Amino acid sequence: MSEQLKYHNFFTQPWWAMGQPDPEGCGLMINETATRARAGLLNIVSSVTIFIMLAWPELDPIRYVGPFVIFDMLVAAKFGLTPLSPAGFLGTLITIRMKPTWKPTKPKRFAWILGALLGVCCMTFWWLDMPNYVIAVLGICFVLTWLEAVLGFCVGCWMYTLFFHCEVCSLTR
Repeated sequence: MSEQLKYHNFFTQPWWAMGQPDPEGCGLMINETATRARAGLLNIVSSVTIFIMLAWPELDPIRYVGPFVIFDMLVAAKFGLTPLSPAGFLGTLITIRMKPTWKPTKPKRFAWILGALLGVCCMTFWWLDMPNYVIAVLGICFVLTWLEAVLGFCVGCWMYTLFFHCEVCSLTR
C-alpha cells in the first residue's frame, strides 16, 4: 500500500476532491472509518428527531433537521467528508487518530444521494402534514445509519455494487 493512503489526511488535495487518489489506479478512495463515524452521528440525529416527534411534536424538528440532512448528504456526495459536510467534518475529526480503511468513493456517493432523497421524502411528507410517514422515513434512516455505523454495512453501497457491478467496491484496505 502506498505511503499516501496509509494515513488519513484531514483535507483532500485539492480541498474540494471527493476523496484521496489511489496510486494503485482504483480511483478516488474515502476513509471508511470516518464515514462510519459520520453515520453514527446521523444515527443520533435521526433517533433524537424520532423521540422529539413522538414526545413533543409541537417542537416540529423536521423543519430544521430535514434541510440539514439534505444539505449534508448532497455536499458529502459532491465534495466528500471534509471540509463542507458538517457531519463528515465531525466524523473525520473524531477518527483522525484512528487507522483509516479505504473504500471507493463511487458507492458512497450513490448512497449519499439516496440519503438526500430520503431527506426530500421526509420533508415532502412534513409539508403534506403526514407525520406517520415522516416517522416511518426517519425509522428507515435510523436503521440505515445504524447498519453503517455499527455493522459497517452500507445498503446504498451494496445497491451500487448490485446495479453497476463494481469490481473495486469489494476491495478492503
